[in-house]
Amino acid sequence: MFDSMIQQTRAVVTSGLSRAELEGLVGGAGRVMAAMGALQTRCATEIEGLDDGGVNSKVVLREAGRMSTRSANKVAKTAAGLVEMPKLAESLASGAITAEHAAVAVDAANKTSAEQVDDELSNLAEVSSVDMFAEHSRRWVNRNQPDDGAELYQQQRDNRVMKHWINEDGMGVLLAELDPTSYQQVRKAINTEYDRLWRDDGGRDGSPDDVRTTPQRMADAFVALLTNPERRGPGTTRTQLIAVADIERLRGEDPTGVAEIVGGEALPQTVLERLRCTAAITGVIFDGEGHPIWVGRTHRHATEAQIKAIIARDRRCRGKGCTAGPERCEIHHIKPWEQGGRTDIDSMCLACPLCHHNIHDRGYIVIKTKTGYQIINPNNPPNGP
Repeated sequence: MFDSMIQQTRAVVTSGLSRAELEGLVGGAGRVMAAMGALQTRCATEIEGLDDGGVNSKVVLREAGRMSTRSANKVAKTAAGLVEMPKLAESLASGAITAEHAAVAVDAANKTSAEQVDDELSNLAEVSSVDMFAEHSRRWVNRNQPDDGAELYQQQRDNRVMKHWINEDGMGVLLAELDPTSYQQVRKAINTEYDRLWRDDGGRDGSPDDVRTTPQRMADAFVALLTNPERRGPGTTRTQLIAVADIERLRGEDPTGVAEIVGGEALPQTVLERLRCTAAITGVIFDGEGHPIWVGRTHRHATEAQIKAIIARDRRCRGKGCTAGPERCEIHHIKPWEQGGRTDIDSMCLACPLCHHNIHDRGYIVIKTKTGYQIINPNNPPNGP
């Protein structure tokens, strides 16, 4: 069977095809890869259930499946988790979800419970892209973690480590593993300096990658932060660490309220209280009685308060499949200001430079979906909510 599939795949001609035909082939190949990933996961589940004295699924995946140790461990972990989630296991077997969806669900179950995830997230997995499902799954986990995630955070905090050495080529290597809060603080600082260097190198209107590559710019940003005190300023609102918390949680009145770093993990109450000592607190009203932050057409550019509100709502660039954080984004008027668009949080969204360029120069549009704004190519609309 597999030899026949390989031969058929090799026989597919790609030269001379139109863009639509090539995109169709990529989509078909993606479905086949998802099916194969699901098959490997199902096999790993069956291998773990065998009582024949043979090697475990990790070894089989690494040797027979020719996977890296990391990939094999991930598939084996997913397979083990699905044993306790029959709905998601059936969705994977039927092709309704991919192995990546299943991996996200298993990670969520490890932080909450398999029964909860199987009952409450299985339907969402079937109608969402992997990126969208991962984002909603993370938010769901942050609302449903026992003890507000304090035990998990303490484990992560205890496991923090940094190592450095000189490799065989004489290059210095630094390796750090940090708890989520510390990681987000470091990441924000590096990205802020990276953005400065990117703009110095030409930015969106130039050719910054002709000056230095992205990895080189990241390395230079890291060194500049450590060696130049003047580079350690807070930067703009978009590059600052922003946490979102329910007012009851902020006051300590409701331990089940949400508190999380934008783009990161849940914040235990002890960490939230520590950050609150040095943070500026801004009120953003999402529901209930109150007025949204709005300046109409009096100002063209979003205010600092509006930018914080948009970041709290969008979390990242709204481009389909884009994962750029707010520090790399600009504020886009969905209806251009010159054409009567309002400087209102309901009329603006986050867009990274590339997605912003796609809107203004390539005909991409912004639509509103069940899960918020999304920047799409109108000739290739998104699937799911």
